[in-house]
Amino acid sequence: MNEEEKSIDEIANNVSIRDFRKSDLHDLLNVAHLSFSEELEVTGFDPDHAKKMADQMFGIIGRIFLGLAKLFGKEPVKFLVAQVDNRVVGATMVTRRGKVGYISTVMVHPTYRRKGIARKLMKNALDYIQKKKMEKAVLHVVSTNVPAKSLYTKLDFKEFEKIMYLVGNVDSFSQPENVKEIQIRNFQKNDLDAVYELIKSSEDPKHLETFNFNKSDLKTSFIQRIFHVSTENKIVALYDNRIVGYAQAIYTTPNEAGRIRNV
Repeated sequence: MNEEEKSIDEIANNVSIRDFRKSDLHDLLNVAHLSFSEELEVTGFDPDHAKKMADQMFGIIGRIFLGLAKLFGKEPVKFLVAQVDNRVVGATMVTRRGKVGYISTVMVHPTYRRKGIARKLMKNALDYIQKKKMEKAVLHVVSTNVPAKSLYTKLDFKEFEKIMYLVGNVDSFSQPENVKEIQIRNFQKNDLDAVYELIKSSEDPKHLETFNFNKSDLKTSFIQRIFHVSTENKIVALYDNRIVGYAQAIYTTPNEAGRIRNV
């Protein structure tokens, strides 16, 4: 065994995977900045917003809510970190979507890559998904991220759709032509059934099935109402008093890009 292999084995043996703590935030923000530097140049990143969310989730109300959710098996998010020598060098997060575990933000500090840490994070995430009796795990990866794609393939993940992300500067958008026959208004509670049927008839059935889409996905989640993670605006388009369109816009802070989805 050469020195490099020894180093990899030593680090792999010293890696511990555990739940995120508020005290990990500084290390975690550093890992995120280094892991997603290109993406964050486009989408923006507001560390103050992240710190505010951590303060809320680990405050008295946050701890009570998350503790009760975990007690009753309804833990909305599982946040795992990888630690080496008392330093957080990687992380991932599992979000529960019904019977689906959505794995996001698998990241490892550049100095500690190719040492089995991402694999160990993924193993723990998948063990958690199985323990909670979810039926499948879903994740996304940038097409140019060859090492990550290789790892996920080895873990038996299979590609099921291609997604294109588009970005634009709000100051340069051309205004679409207004259609007089179409009315736009905010989404209302009694629109739920109509919007649900609209999405079912418009979206790829395979996509909806994979993500276990149901009516509750159109409601503002309890965790969003408690912690105000972001501000969202849902709108519907009406033609002859019938809902024919729907869109959702999500906003955090001016330092981060807004997101438009479910059009």
